[in-house]
Amino acid sequence: MKNKSKIFLLTMIIILIVLISYKIYAPYTIQDFKSVNLKNIDQIKEQLQVDNYSFAVVGNIENSISIFDKRIVNQLNRDNIDFILSTGNNLTDSEEGKYRVFYRTLQKLNIPFVSALGVNETKDEGYKNFYKYFGPFYFSFQIDNAYFIFLDTTGTTNLDWQRQWLETELKSAQQYKHQFIIMNKSALKVAGKYLVDDKVKYIPDLKERKSLQNIFAKYGVDAVFSSNLELFQQSRVAGVNYFITGGAGGELLLDDDNSYYHYLLVNIGPEGVSYQVKKVRSIPGPSAKFIVNIWVALQSFIYTNYLNILIVLFIGLTVFYILHREINKEVDYYRDFAYANNEFEKKKLNIAMFTNNYFPVIGGVPISIQRLAKALRERGHQVTIFAPKYKEDTKDEANIIRCSSIYYYQEAGLDFPVTNIFSPAIKKKFKAANFDVVHCHHPFWLGSRGRQLAQKSKLPTAFTYHTRLEKYAHYVPNILFLRKFFANRLSHFLIKNFANKTDAVFAPTDSTKEYLRNVGVSRHIKVMPTGIDFDYYQHKQSEIKSLRDELIGTADHLLISVSRLSKEKNLYFLLKGIKQLAIKTELNFKLIIIGSGSEKEDLEKYLIDNNLAERVELIGSVDFREMAKYYLAADLFVFASTTETQGMVLLEAMAGYNPVIAVKSSGIDDVIENNYNGFKTDENIEQWSNKIIELLTDKDNYQQTSCNARKMAENYSIENMALEAEELYYKIMQLNKYQ
Repeated sequence: MKNKSKIFLLTMIIILIVLISYKIYAPYTIQDFKSVNLKNIDQIKEQLQVDNYSFAVVGNIENSISIFDKRIVNQLNRDNIDFILSTGNNLTDSEEGKYRVFYRTLQKLNIPFVSALGVNETKDEGYKNFYKYFGPFYFSFQIDNAYFIFLDTTGTTNLDWQRQWLETELKSAQQYKHQFIIMNKSALKVAGKYLVDDKVKYIPDLKERKSLQNIFAKYGVDAVFSSNLELFQQSRVAGVNYFITGGAGGELLLDDDNSYYHYLLVNIGPEGVSYQVKKVRSIPGPSAKFIVNIWVALQSFIYTNYLNILIVLFIGLTVFYILHREINKEVDYYRDFAYANNEFEKKKLNIAMFTNNYFPVIGGVPISIQRLAKALRERGHQVTIFAPKYKEDTKDEANIIRCSSIYYYQEAGLDFPVTNIFSPAIKKKFKAANFDVVHCHHPFWLGSRGRQLAQKSKLPTAFTYHTRLEKYAHYVPNILFLRKFFANRLSHFLIKNFANKTDAVFAPTDSTKEYLRNVGVSRHIKVMPTGIDFDYYQHKQSEIKSLRDELIGTADHLLISVSRLSKEKNLYFLLKGIKQLAIKTELNFKLIIIGSGSEKEDLEKYLIDNNLAERVELIGSVDFREMAKYYLAADLFVFASTTETQGMVLLEAMAGYNPVIAVKSSGIDDVIENNYNGFKTDENIEQWSNKIIELLTDKDNYQQTSCNARKMAENYSIENMALEAEELYYKIMQLNKYQ
């Protein structure tokens, strides 16, 4: 049921993305719908070669589907008409989507279509779209023996500007037998109670109306066509025919017998001009008109706004579904006591672990996984590790499934094989092993794949929070603030989202547990530091002394630090502190830094530039099984990283009797107790270096903190770690049984 819920929600989101994407893309689907008037005028001139021709005059189409698109278009195509003139109001409003719908309608016409600018096309600065798709607001053209002049009476272009142009055009038109004027608003005031003094239906200024009437009469205009009224009306003033023909699809006037659906057919021949009203359908009375108006308006609205309607509909469905799910979701904030009598406690488990990095790459996560797996196996459990396949060959591969990579990402010291997590081989091997529990060590990639496989197999899943992802933001491409977004938001979201999809979470320290709660992780969290494998600390004193003599040279004190040589490890702070130490004290010391990484060359240059080459040696990588000898050979562990979740190397160093001097941060704060097993300071070079001096110059205090460091480390054996992990595995298995 949970999966069906997710699939439904994901489907809704995908549909919304598709609809919104199409809405953005849609205007580009009518790129050839430009300069319609110019193209069609050229077509009329090319096709019209006879003295006898006819044209239709339409007005107030208003994106009509049931009337214009379904009826008038078919009738016009059958009537053998040479071209069509529109007096405007082709659309219900000026929105670009309405042009797209009208474009589809015009594609059904087999006849050239030329239009005047209507009031509807000017709403909300819609004249810009008219200009883009149709052309200028006022213009003229001539064919055979007739001159056609289109005026802008919407107010977009001032009539005073057009009057002089109009007279010039009419003078030129005198050599033609017929002159026709096409405009949206009427030059006559039409009386009628249906107008309700709505002056937008005709040219409101009496002086302007009279001026136009005089010009039309002066030059003997045959007819003036307008349409901003939803009716048919014919008048004759001073020898000029005035037609209002506004019944091509918009809503009708309920109480006017002259309001009906129609178009005007104009025939021109040697004998003159004739006008014929072509009715589309007969509407008997106001009640019938009212019903038709509702139907026309509803159909046009749906057809012209279907994309917006679908988007709103699916948004509404999605919101309703989310609300319905949240309202009906039962939430129990008390812990589940199903594990009180756990039936799995004696069972030897088959455990799958998924990790994005493992040996031969040396790092805290691989070492932590290796130690946990070793301790669990010693307790009789079977552990299989799903890990990436690296370029170099690996040894000791028992119980490790290497997953093939499709790309090998190497950037600034970060080695990350991009595993083919969709490989059928991973799923096949997972299913064949019949696992009891899945343990993921990363919140993405192979970690996500492990969680998905566990979910499909209905297995409990544990997750270990190893890494402060936000501290690794410098590896993210700095594109459109992506790096800052990852550091401030995305990294924390990844942790929270993944952790809440598992059954329980391991946190290495109390401070990391606190962080997980702060970002919103609601799952059971168990604090379980990485254990120390004390088997590696069993060495002969002569062996340790030999290594110490080799490393320390002529110095009296041997300091050690272990870290990947990368920016996030704060190594330049550490070296500045060592430089300060060399300047302030006569202590004869040497520092060895174990680790490799992209900063090695820059660090070596820093050592030379600051006269530290004799004091500090970069050892490079050391096999993790040999690391204990280096800790046992050293006197003091120094550390400056602020990106650790637990500071595993600190415990390892303490197991080798090394007190620790470190910078306060998460992970560090949990394992260092001031003046007990070392010191933790602010990120202040003076404070940090002073604590080193304090320990190395007070032999009694040093001896005590050295012994205390070892005692602290003994609490963190891998045997204890395995017991903690085992307990949680049993718990989530028992809880999973009742879900």
